[in-house]
Amino acid sequence: MQPASLTVIVAAVLGAGPASALEVTRSRDVPAPPAAVWALVGDFCAIQNWHPQVQRCILSGDDDDDGIRAQIRGLVVQGGRGTIAEVETARDETGMSYSYSFIQGPLPVRAYNATLAVRPNGAGSTVIWSATFDAEGMSDADTVADITGVFDAGLAGIAREAAR
Repeated sequence: MQPASLTVIVAAVLGAGPASALEVTRSRDVPAPPAAVWALVGDFCAIQNWHPQVQRCILSGDDDDDGIRAQIRGLVVQGGRGTIAEVETARDETGMSYSYSFIQGPLPVRAYNATLAVRPNGAGSTVIWSATFDAEGMSDADTVADITGVFDAGLAGIAREAAR
């Protein structure tokens, strides 16, 4: 096969897949030790204590046939805007991070997967919140701005609560 033909085939195969996911990564330095920040944010339903847009979190968990526990959280959004359902997909207590996927709710996304992590930073910490997703019902730019706003509000809430 000619190299040019191989390039055309590879381009056709890659082009046939879904469009690239959008990404948002935000971080915030927090003047508190990592263990203290993880104690604040590490529980999957602790988001109700630090995110100003979350009125309440309802946690449910079921063991599947293999004994694997799947945690699902329902986030009641402030202002009567609905409930968001998310499932925890990974947890690393030692590494101070968890990952989750969006199931349903009033977010303009699909295929949403995110990670919240706490990292040491000198005598303090850096909290990193990142996600990949596809826009749904809004433009890519508006969806990225919406998720960026959610993350920034949450990170500000973490900093506020860690300072108490």
